[in-house]
Amino acid sequence: MHPILKRSQSMLRFLGAYVFANLQSSMEYRSAFITQIIAMIANDCLWLFFWWSYFQQFPLVHGWQNTDIVMLWALSACSFGLSIALLGNASNIASLVVNGGLDAYLGMPRNTLLHVCVSASNPTSWGDIIFAVGAYVLIVHPGPLNLFLFPILVLLGAIIFTSFFVLCGSLAFFLGNAEGFIGQLMNVIISFSTYPMDLFNGFVRLLLFTVIPAGFISFVPLQILHQFSWMWCGAMVGATIVFVVLAVSLFNLGLRRYESGNLLGMQS
Repeated sequence: MHPILKRSQSMLRFLGAYVFANLQSSMEYRSAFITQIIAMIANDCLWLFFWWSYFQQFPLVHGWQNTDIVMLWALSACSFGLSIALLGNASNIASLVVNGGLDAYLGMPRNTLLHVCVSASNPTSWGDIIFAVGAYVLIVHPGPLNLFLFPILVLLGAIIFTSFFVLCGSLAFFLGNAEGFIGQLMNVIISFSTYPMDLFNGFVRLLLFTVIPAGFISFVPLQILHQFSWMWCGAMVGATIVFVVLAVSLFNLGLRRYESGNLLGMQS
């Protein structure tokens, strides 16, 4: 077997083992796990109901219709849910840096960043995924091509979400204890990815396709689902690669200047 394929296979087994372990850990308290999932589905449905009510009064807003909002929310919620389900600890990097929590990962054989990201999961993320898939299939009624494209676009969106979380968390290497500011940055991308992009113009719109890549999580995939375009696909893949490279580079740069918190305990 080719070394690259062998390495990829090993990494997938590693990810799968961690995801399964995180899921088993969450299900130790099964009632709480199910309750959290139902609560998240209800929360997402409530927001979707808000937009449905809005479009009953204003059927067309900047060219957006009710089904566009469903697709937007499905893409955003599923991408975010997949990111937190598989690589949930990416959003906790700032806290680990400030508290010296990275010490537990530095001696491990796998890539430090990958190990940090996969070592935790949020149970509510499965509620986002269930809601997104259900809303997309039951309300939008997609054709075969879009059913094929949807999981691919969601996967790319999840990678962008994770990369942005890593970028934000890595700022703690340079800014120190700035968890509040970093947390706000993370909330910004989540919020803006659920709003119609045509509501924003000028400098704000530019920000949403560069510094805060919310446009590549929901708007660009929506255009691809509306009318398949190799140009939009290229932009989506290109943006994903750029943000992965930036995230890995900034994390590794910060790791070089990381001052150990002298934590002697091993990760449980």
